[in-house]
Amino acid sequence: MRAAGLDAEAVRLAAGLAPADLEPIDGVLPLEVFPRLWEAAFRLAPREELPTEVGLAVPFGTFGALDYLAASSPDVEAAFHALASHFRYVAAGFGLEVQAEPDGGEVRLVPAGRVAEGDRAREVSDEFTLAVLVGRFTGTCPAPFAAEVRLTRPVPARPTRHERLFGAPVVFGCALAALRVHPTSWRAPMGTADPMLQETLRRLAERLQLGGASSDLELAIRARLRTMLPEGRGVAGQVARSLGMSERTLHRRLHDIGRTFQGVLDGFRESEAERLLVSGGPALSEVALRLGFSDQSAWNRAFRRWKGTSPTEWAASRGRR
Repeated sequence: MRAAGLDAEAVRLAAGLAPADLEPIDGVLPLEVFPRLWEAAFRLAPREELPTEVGLAVPFGTFGALDYLAASSPDVEAAFHALASHFRYVAAGFGLEVQAEPDGGEVRLVPAGRVAEGDRAREVSDEFTLAVLVGRFTGTCPAPFAAEVRLTRPVPARPTRHERLFGAPVVFGCALAALRVHPTSWRAPMGTADPMLQETLRRLAERLQLGGASSDLELAIRARLRTMLPEGRGVAGQVARSLGMSERTLHRRLHDIGRTFQGVLDGFRESEAERLLVSGGPALSEVALRLGFSDQSAWNRAFRRWKGTSPTEWAASRGRR
C-alpha cells in the first residue's frame, strides 16, 4: 500500500495493527485483519481501482520463497504451476487452478469453501491477487501479457481504469476470478530460470508442507470434471473412483471442508460457462455438451438460475457472441 502511494501508517492504525505485527518478514496476518486493512485504505483513497493499484505495486520478494520458486521456473507456464502447488504458503482460503489452452493459458482463483454472495472481502482479495500476478510477469514477458481478466466484483456504476491498469479487457461479475495469458507470454522462457535453485526451493517447500491442504480436493474434482463432464461421467461415484476413493469417502471429505459435491459441480459449471462464453469460441450447443447437460434447455435453465439471464444475453452484455 505504501508503494501505491498510501499513508501506510494511517492504514495500520485504522486496522488496529501494532508495529510488531508487521515486523516478521515472513509473518502471516490473521484473516480478519484483511477486511480492516482494505476498509482503512478505501477511506484514505476511495478509488474503484485501489486493489489493482496496490497489487501491481507489490515488489518482487514480498512473498519470500514463493516468489523465487516461480522466478526460477523454466517458463511462464511452469511458474504458474509452481505457484499453484504452494500458493497456500502466502494465502488462505483459495487455491490456483492452472490450465493450458490452445490460445495461451488461464489461471483461476478457486475458493476453498462456501462463499457468501456479495462477499466484499473476497472480491477485493480476488482483484488484488490477480493484479499481483500480472505485476509479477508484466515487463519480463512479451507484451501484452494479459489477454483478459475476469473479476468477481459487480459491474462498476461508472467507467474505471481497470483495463488500462491490467493492460487487457476486464469482465466483471464473474463466478471465479481468472487471468487469461497470451500464448506468446504463456510459453515465454523465464529470464531468471535457475534449475538448481528451483529444486532446492521445491524440497524446502515440501519439507515445510507448504502445499497439499485438504481443500486441494476441490481443485482435484474440478480437474476431473473438465474431462469427465463432456463424456457424461460427471457424477459423484465416477469422480470418486477417478480420485482413488469411494463415493462415501468423497462426500465425507467434502463435508469436512464445508462443501458438497453438488456445490462443487454447480460452481465448476458456472465458472466454466463464463470462460467458454467470454472466449467467443464454442457454439452454445457445444458449451452445454462440455458442461455435461443433456440438452440445451437444461443448460439454459441452470444458467438463468446462476445469472438471472440467458447465456446469449449474458454474453452479449459483455460484448461477446
